[in-house]
Amino acid sequence: MGEKLRKGVLLLMCLMSLCGAAAGCGDRGENNPGTNFPSYPVKTDVKTDGQYYTPEGIVFPASLWQTPASERYEALDRGEIRAYFISSVDDTQVFCYVGLPAEATAEKPVPAVVLVHGATGTAFYDWVRAWNDRGYAAIAMDTEGRMPTASASTYNSVFETSIKPHGPVNQAFTDCKKPVEQQWVYHALCSVIASASFLASFEEVDASRMGITGVSYGGFLTCLAVGFDDRYTFAAPVYGCLSNAEGDAEFGSYINGNEGAQIWDGTGTLEASRTPILFVNSDTDNHFSPDSITRCVNASRYAAVSFIPGLTHGHAQGAEVKEVFAFADQLCRNGTPLIRVLETDVGNQGVRIAVPEGVTIAEYVQRYTLSETLNGSTVWSQEQAELDGDWIYYSAAGNKKFHYVSIKDSRGYYVSSAVI
Repeated sequence: MGEKLRKGVLLLMCLMSLCGAAAGCGDRGENNPGTNFPSYPVKTDVKTDGQYYTPEGIVFPASLWQTPASERYEALDRGEIRAYFISSVDDTQVFCYVGLPAEATAEKPVPAVVLVHGATGTAFYDWVRAWNDRGYAAIAMDTEGRMPTASASTYNSVFETSIKPHGPVNQAFTDCKKPVEQQWVYHALCSVIASASFLASFEEVDASRMGITGVSYGGFLTCLAVGFDDRYTFAAPVYGCLSNAEGDAEFGSYINGNEGAQIWDGTGTLEASRTPILFVNSDTDNHFSPDSITRCVNASRYAAVSFIPGLTHGHAQGAEVKEVFAFADQLCRNGTPLIRVLETDVGNQGVRIAVPEGVTIAEYVQRYTLSETLNGSTVWSQEQAELDGDWIYYSAAGNKKFHYVSIKDSRGYYVSSAVI
């Protein structure tokens, strides 16, 4: 293994200019003061007055980046979590929950997060509260023309049709032959953008430290939102991703089965985005495949991935991923970072990592499959990898079709290389 390390050192200068199949292999970023850990670069020229990524055929009105008109709806308040309707496009209104931590003041504004639900979901007050308890202001909006009932939560997704004029429901891309402005994805993204603008308008909120996370379809929308909207400090799509048409999981069939849906599935928004992104999933998800996530990682400027063993698919599970909270703290509160996978040396079969001060590696294994397809039925095995300095080495022998390195740190947080 020492010989492999020496080869890695000799190739290092070349590899730093290549992304390969590595998580986080874009810009290395600047070092944190007083440490050698490579942090993500900070945006100093955030575009706050309109659309950032402008592909042909998709145009969002600049008014979405202004504070929307709002109306309180006290009937669905949940304690300190307040219910609102806010204005969006075409005279539609969007239901949302907003919560602020008790310590938030105009003099000491807090970081914030935008929460995007998945299919069969709506705005969830308990998701907002979970982030409030961690010191973040939060907004959770409905994206499907619905509103929660009084008993709704991430554990009990019950809803009704909104009492206000609203956009279309999620139609699994069957509406993609319609003009873009009439499609569900367009209206859902308008709801997300307007919600970010509303949250940013509160004087207790530090709008320069605002992130976004979404679950399943909400993760898919999160990947789009960070390209069209430059205001985010971090993004954490859970399960959901783009580039699904090339994958083997269920979501790809929705894209391939509907003419015009491809306009939303390409990785252009990720290529344009400057926001650090943590992609989260298991490696056996039925809906979104690991190879689709890998293509997203490789398309992104600043990306990391966490394949979490045993993570099942659902709103409650996706809303409670501890790696997401850690990633938010890392970017918004100078928290101890997650381990970073910096590059992959395919020839020498290794990944180079950076470990933050005060953190140790508890586990490092190679996960692999002999299967030709990646979906919920894929059978994965694992074997011990080998740590040598800041490189983790693995073996590609034995007819392994796909593999990646999984790392667990001393805090119990998982990070991974992209799938090779």
